[in-house]
Amino acid sequence: MISRYLIDNIIEAASNLLRNKPRTLLTSLGIIIGISSVIILVAITNGAKTIIEEQLVSLGAKTIVLKPIGRTRSGVYRGMAQDFNQNELSLMKAMPTVESVSPIVKTSNQVSYRNKSQVVAVVGSNEDFARINDWPTESGDFINEMDVQDGARVCVLGASVQKRFFGAEDATSQSIRIDGISFKVIGTLTEKGLTPGGRDQDDFILIPFTSLNRWDYKGQLYGISNIIVSSTTTEDLEFTKFSIRKMLRETRGLLKDEFDNFEMVTYEKITRKILQTTNILKILLSAIASISIVVGGIGIMNIMLVSVTERTKEIGIRITIGAKSRDIVFQFLSESALIALFGGAVGIALGYFLSQLVSNFVGWPAIISTESIIIACLFSGFIGIFFGIYPAFKASRMDPIKAIRNEQ
Repeated sequence: MISRYLIDNIIEAASNLLRNKPRTLLTSLGIIIGISSVIILVAITNGAKTIIEEQLVSLGAKTIVLKPIGRTRSGVYRGMAQDFNQNELSLMKAMPTVESVSPIVKTSNQVSYRNKSQVVAVVGSNEDFARINDWPTESGDFINEMDVQDGARVCVLGASVQKRFFGAEDATSQSIRIDGISFKVIGTLTEKGLTPGGRDQDDFILIPFTSLNRWDYKGQLYGISNIIVSSTTTEDLEFTKFSIRKMLRETRGLLKDEFDNFEMVTYEKITRKILQTTNILKILLSAIASISIVVGGIGIMNIMLVSVTERTKEIGIRITIGAKSRDIVFQFLSESALIALFGGAVGIALGYFLSQLVSNFVGWPAIISTESIIIACLFSGFIGIFFGIYPAFKASRMDPIKAIRNEQ
């Protein structure tokens, strides 16, 4: 009995809305824009979150990043930041719980090949770089231990540099000039694409860090700005951190009351911070996009009030022939809910389509979960009912005699 009553009211509500299709469509426009915006933002931030997780997980839970610091995050002075040196690097490699050590020396240099010349990021590292960063070569070879020992003038190209300078041509065995110094290309790296922040990960040239750390190269000696260390196992991670910290403090002659002039961060900690930031960003953007849904709900309320005014005679006649207040309330609530649900359905479809376009543009996946779709539908229905309450109760409280008389 109740289900039949519900179905009849929904059918009648749908029939009333279809009488004026343009108005129904325009009324639902705010809901459509709001829901599609939320779907797009959630899909893209979920995609970015997935990429971040995959990239950091690929680096391993047993990885430590070391970097020099001179100040705390609050700005308190800790002394001069001190780059790492090759002696410290060798001591880390000799530790029993250390599997791999990859120094990072960064600079930007003028790179030329034939008639092409551009400033390109140059990264100095060693043979462990590919293993720690899970970054195999697409063609050719990677720098080896002998290249590092000899400070060999060899290089491995990131995918973007390969495309920009060589196009379809095989770069392996070719020579490029970095600040006028000839380097032989021994390989190219596989393409990793953009980071969620839009940075091109493949736009760099990798050379042995010892090739940068030579007095005859640009007339200066480069310090090791970062070191990435991989522990033998995740269980050994904390002991490895303890051993590295003890060694660095001793070799740098830091007193007990002196702060560390270096920082050690695990990828687990980095992952947690980035994902927290991503979640907060997703919530904030969704909240901003939800404002348009609320505006759409206000639009529904305004149109329903207009509808109540236009259908005064109809309401009066229905009450006169026995319709109860709840019947009038339910009819108008059904209409406002249907408008919102229609807007929600169209918004979900539009959001899915546009999120795929954005995904193709920015280069990372757009992930729309079933949970997001269900929440969008429920929220749309809630908005329709909430903003339909006032018009529905206004219609149900009409005096039937006055309603019929005023209409005449």
